[in-house]
Amino acid sequence: MKSWIPTAPELARETIIVLGGAILAAAIISNVPALRDWIKNAWGTPSGH
Repeated sequence: MKSWIPTAPELARETIIVLGGAILAAAIISNVPALRDWIKNAWGTPSGH
């Protein structure tokens, strides 16, 4: 039976994948103004609470 708790290398690999995806998404969004505006319109403005 496979362990439920991931090993350190598995955890590190998944962490790198998630962080890499977030950094890539931020880089793409910051360089495509139309996409940035579309996301702002889709999410709306913060309500402040």
